[in-house]
Amino acid sequence: MANELTRQLQLTELEILIELDRVCKEENLTYFLEGGTLLGALRHGGFIPWDDDIDVLMPREDYNRLIDVFREGKLKGYHLQCIETDPGYWNFFAKLRKNGTTFITKEERYVKSHQGVFIDIFPMEGIEREHAEGIRKCDFWQPLLRSVLLRRVHMTVQGGSGKKEIVLKMLNGLLAPFSNTALQHFGTRFLKSKPKQAADAYYRAPITRGDKEMNRVWPFEKVYPAETLKFEDHDFPVFHDYRWYLEQLYGNTYMELPPEEDRVTHEPWKIEL
Repeated sequence: MANELTRQLQLTELEILIELDRVCKEENLTYFLEGGTLLGALRHGGFIPWDDDIDVLMPREDYNRLIDVFREGKLKGYHLQCIETDPGYWNFFAKLRKNGTTFITKEERYVKSHQGVFIDIFPMEGIEREHAEGIRKCDFWQPLLRSVLLRRVHMTVQGGSGKKEIVLKMLNGLLAPFSNTALQHFGTRFLKSKPKQAADAYYRAPITRGDKEMNRVWPFEKVYPAETLKFEDHDFPVFHDYRWYLEQLYGNTYMELPPEEDRVTHEPWKIEL
């Protein structure tokens, strides 16, 4: 994307984040900046210059309440997209999208659901710190089921005769009788998320098989009490020990710029702001 268009997209995403922050304050909901958004706040005071998305984390109880808030009409001008609000959706996390805009990636160009500019909202599951068995099952099933669900929404994009594609075709046939919602609930059933008062750690399931190596179990004391960092001249909540979190995710050189070939984006197929 041209730099000017990237910046316009970033400012639209910032607008969505500010709306999420407003609603969370009104409803007493907890969330945190995540991943590259948090890194951008610390290293750049805002967006990483080539970044084209915003990621946040929410404890499951707050994530579920946000869905209720959306259903109550308190996010006017925005669409909260998740399996509870969009049966054709395939991800295990939510997207808060701005109505009247378009952001379509190559991966999603045949999807018929809402395709507005978005920020990603990932649920954090409250767990007992040593709940290894449930974590292993989530690590296996969620990325696999996401691939099956994604294949459902645009079959024409998938193809080839590799082993992965053969497995996906077989699974797609076996799971055909089950709705998207049923498959997603299966993918989350291995961990019964605990409320903040009972959790001693948090877990975030991987999106794809490729990110399963990332450290996604965070001790409670690394998360609370929340701190704040400036992101594009606005204060947003972050983990209490956010430097520890970034080192777990990116290594101890996270403040250094990566080589240019590693400065990747979502490669949008179509944008309308």
